[in-house]
Amino acid sequence: MNNGTSLNKRPRRVGSLSRRLLLLLIGGVSLCWLLAGALTYHLMLRQVNRLSDEDMIDFGAAALRLVDIADDDDQANSLGDLITRSRKAIEGLPLLKRESALGYSLWYKGQRLFSTPDLPMGVEAQGAGFSEVSDGERNWRVLQLSTSDHNARIWIFENLRHRSHTLHQLLLSALFPLILALPLLALLVWLGVSRGLAPLRSLTAQIHLRNATSLHPLALSNAPVEVHSLVNELNLLLERLNIAMEAERRLTSDAAHEIRTPLASLRTHAQVALRSADPAVHAHGLQQVSRSVERISTLMEQILLLARLDNEELHENFDRVDLGLLSEETIADLAPQAIDKHIELTLENQGAVVMGVPVWLGIMLGNLVGNALRYTPEGGRVEIRLSTDGPRVDLWVRDSGPGVAPSEHAAIFTRFYRSPNAAAAGGGSGLGLPIVKRIVEIHHGQISLHPGLDGQGLGVRVELPSADGSTGPSNDKPG
Repeated sequence: MNNGTSLNKRPRRVGSLSRRLLLLLIGGVSLCWLLAGALTYHLMLRQVNRLSDEDMIDFGAAALRLVDIADDDDQANSLGDLITRSRKAIEGLPLLKRESALGYSLWYKGQRLFSTPDLPMGVEAQGAGFSEVSDGERNWRVLQLSTSDHNARIWIFENLRHRSHTLHQLLLSALFPLILALPLLALLVWLGVSRGLAPLRSLTAQIHLRNATSLHPLALSNAPVEVHSLVNELNLLLERLNIAMEAERRLTSDAAHEIRTPLASLRTHAQVALRSADPAVHAHGLQQVSRSVERISTLMEQILLLARLDNEELHENFDRVDLGLLSEETIADLAPQAIDKHIELTLENQGAVVMGVPVWLGIMLGNLVGNALRYTPEGGRVEIRLSTDGPRVDLWVRDSGPGVAPSEHAAIFTRFYRSPNAAAAGGGSGLGLPIVKRIVEIHHGQISLHPGLDGQGLGVRVELPSADGSTGPSNDKPG
């Protein structure tokens, strides 16, 4: 799979966290303020309309009662006296004095007694109850009331512009403090966000001051609780980087140490050969130089292979691999060594197909069988057995050599470690089994050590997911 397209995509830039918080908080507060203002306007509008309507009802009822009283007291008098008394009584009502926008028209027994000036057209044509009249420029709220005998009737009207003016004054009185408080609230939000993000800025500065070798964990004492999980993940990453760098340093140091010995041998044999005139010494020196070069070359190949296997971004694809055919090729390559030492090298293949990287699986088999042949004495036996057990494939490589003490089982997979038997045999670089273990890990398998043939020697068991099983890698990349 080629990830070039995705890698070439430019990452979307994320803005400042403080700016986003400020926008969200101030925007949220402003939205809430607008919603509260709209709700306040709606409630005040209903309240103003209700109170104004009640004032109109109270005024109309009071006016009709005064007309009745004036009518009862002056039944014998003329209509002019009734008008005079009624006007005087109605104009004395405190409500009319308070509400300058309130007008009325009073009728008695089908005749208009009196009305306020500038009586809008169409007011006296409105029926009982509330209604509205408009002349295209002005709107009025109209209420018609009458006595029970319908002798007296009154129309009360109010300019709606007066109600709107009253509503705006009330809204201004209620919302003006909030309008003044909004900039102050924005300032407090900005200060709060700045103070709240100060620990993050301190953490950023702490990371910025570090160099490539400062991989100790970040302190959680000054970090907010909300970023503890992020700091913990960063500390885990730093720990992994420290382990990787430490492993690289050890590998470099051990490789330098291991290369120093064959280089010294190479220099010594070359100098001996150059100083001697004996052809036999020359031939022996060249033979030793060749062995030293071969050992250095093998060691360098193994070091480079380990560095490649340790890389987290592996690009090799998994393919179906027949371990039986791969084992036959390995045996064919190593057969001369077995023949030279008169070792019986056998393969028992019951069918084993896995998903993996053929080259790496071939290196794994070569190292396992090569180690077995190297440490098995002459006339011994080395056996390779392959079988499939459900979703797993079992690979056994057992020999009749000296074996490995149980106390060394864990250390034998350590890089550049060589057991006393290996040191006595004078071979190996201590990288064979670590390479095998890493290849097994990449193929999602397991490796373990057991007794060898006839209760002696060493047996290595490798378990790998079968290509036809239900377990194993979920993609076509080694992980």
